[in-house]
Amino acid sequence: MVRRSNDDGLDERDRTLLEKLEEWGWFVIKVGAGRSEPAFAYSMGLYQTFGHPELIVFGLDFDTMHQLINDVGARIQRGECIRDGQVDENLLDGYRCVFRSVNKKHYDQFLCYAGWYYRGWEFPALQLIWPDMSGKLPWECGFDERYAADQPMLFAASDSSKE
Repeated sequence: MVRRSNDDGLDERDRTLLEKLEEWGWFVIKVGAGRSEPAFAYSMGLYQTFGHPELIVFGLDFDTMHQLINDVGARIQRGECIRDGQVDENLLDGYRCVFRSVNKKHYDQFLCYAGWYYRGWEFPALQLIWPDMSGKLPWECGFDERYAADQPMLFAASDSSKE
């Protein structure tokens, strides 16, 4: 059972967030860069509202990450289902992106507020992975390593050939 805006004991910030989530069907959480992680954003509510995995994206500016999640969320709202390994060439001005299932061992580090909302880790999540400026994905030969630290890979390393 998820948290609701009328639950007892919520502070004003949590209540406001939950009211917006209940109105829109999802909410985007943005997290600033830390010592060892880039900035990132993730959805909260897609699984509850649409039965669809939550989304997470790293290393782009906040407005871009927020817009990407909202763009995909709107597609999900219209009935589209994004799957593990799905390639999308329309999200970032023709650059190829890939969605990958997030390994649950990363949930408590990167999806904390979603875990609070769902009262645990029993929800799926997909990472939206973007390419370097030449269109190479992080696991492809020739990927510009200057971008490697911008998006940690949250799926099992042995799965990186999947596309």
